[in-house]
Parts: sequence; C-alpha cells; structure tokens
Amino acid sequence: MTENLTGPTALTGREAQRAAVRRTAERRSLRTATWSMSAGTWQIGAWFWVIVLIIAGIIGYVEVRTDILDGSVIDGVVSGSAKFFLFVMGIIAPIASVAVHVAAGGTRRSFIRSTWCTAVILGLTFALVAAVLGYVEWLVFRAQGWSPELDRAQLYVDGGQVGTAFLVQAFFCSVYWLSGAAIGMGYYGFGVWRGTFAIPLLLVPVVLVELAFQSGYFGRPFAQAVGLADAQVLTAVVGGLVALAAAALTFHLVTRSVAIAPVTT
Repeated sequence: MTENLTGPTALTGREAQRAAVRRTAERRSLRTATWSMSAGTWQIGAWFWVIVLIIAGIIGYVEVRTDILDGSVIDGVVSGSAKFFLFVMGIIAPIASVAVHVAAGGTRRSFIRSTWCTAVILGLTFALVAAVLGYVEWLVFRAQGWSPELDRAQLYVDGGQVGTAFLVQAFFCSVYWLSGAAIGMGYYGFGVWRGTFAIPLLLVPVVLVELAFQSGYFGRPFAQAVGLADAQVLTAVVGGLVALAAAALTFHLVTRSVAIAPVTT
C-alpha cells in the first residue's frame, strides 16, 4: 500500500530538493568564478613573466659585461614585482566579476569562497614559477662559477633552496592578491572616500606577512624597526597562516553585505 505524501512531509521533501539544487548551483558558480578569475589573471600574468625574464636577462647581461654581477638577478626582479602584480590584479579581477557572478545565479557566499580559492591557486602557481626560475638561475650561476647568493635579506640563502623559496612566494602572492581584492571591493562597496580611508585597515594582512617572512625590500627593515628577531621557517609559516586567515576574513567582512550593481548591456 502506497501512501500519498501530503502536508509537512511533502513540504519537507520539496525543501530538501530545493536545497540540493541550490547547493549544486552554488558549487557550479564557485568553480566558474574561480576559473574565471584565475584564468583571467594568468592571461595577463603570462605576459608579466615574459617581461620579468626579459628584464632579468637585460640586467644579467649588463652586469656580466661590466663585471658587477654580485648575486641573483631573477630573485631581485621577482621579489620586487610578483606580489605587487597580484596585488593590482586582486583589485581588478573581483570587482570585474562580482556583478556577472550574481546575475548568473551565484551568491555572495560562493563569490567570497571563489575569491579565497583563486588567491590560493594564484599564490601556488606564481610561487612555483618563481621558485623554478630561481632554481634554474642558481644552476646556471653554479655552472659558471658565479655567486648565486641573494643581495637582500630572504628566508632562503639562494635559489637552490627551492622549497623555501616556493613557500615564501606562495604566502606573499596569496596574501597580496586577497588584500588587493579587499581594497577593490572596499572601493566598490564604500565609494571613493570611505574606500580610501579603509585602506590602512585592509592592509593589515600585508603588514603581518611582511613581518612574518622578513623578506625582500620591506620585510626585513620593517621587522628590524619594530624589534623582531630573525625569522625562522616555522615561525614564518605560522605568521603567514595568520596573515592569510586575516586577509580572507577581511575580504569576507568587506564583501558579505556590499550592494552589487546590476549588470547592464
């Protein structure tokens, strides 16, 4: 004997079905937004890496010809530009995607999560390229009898420490991209003046990651200025995780209630 489902039982079944449809749609929109922002950044990022190689090649050639080569060239170019490139792309990509994402059926929650995922993907992939380029340069330097050491403070001594170099760049690139995304959404949601005044707070994760890794042009002098001891890998990773969590939380707080402009054609 089959009973007809009526009343609360039938209603519960329909609610469960709608919830399943919403979850499926949210997962799909999360994947789509993550792919869109990651691929869009890499479309420009590919040219960024070409330019990095050209600049590094020119600098290296000049230094070899003038006999002033005294350390890594690749690391100087990459450490000074990769994270800032992603910072700028972090400002641009999310605000260019959010309205289309919601208009296509996505939610703020899926958009926030997709931005988190994009930050991790970009951090890992850009760090991988940076570490591989640094390692190749290290091999060439050793083969030529040149000094492969870095000319600035880093958590790693040279490009031969490819694992540590990858770790440093991964945290820098992820945090900088997310912080840029928070600033972009701050301008999107708060307007020019309030968005500008919010920048110091939105840059706190950048300050944390610089202090944690004490690397590059700013990190080490900054850490010395506030009296921090030399960074170690373990403490740097812990600090990096705190900075990444702070960047993710900052972006969430800025984006969760932002008014989204309608898509116009």
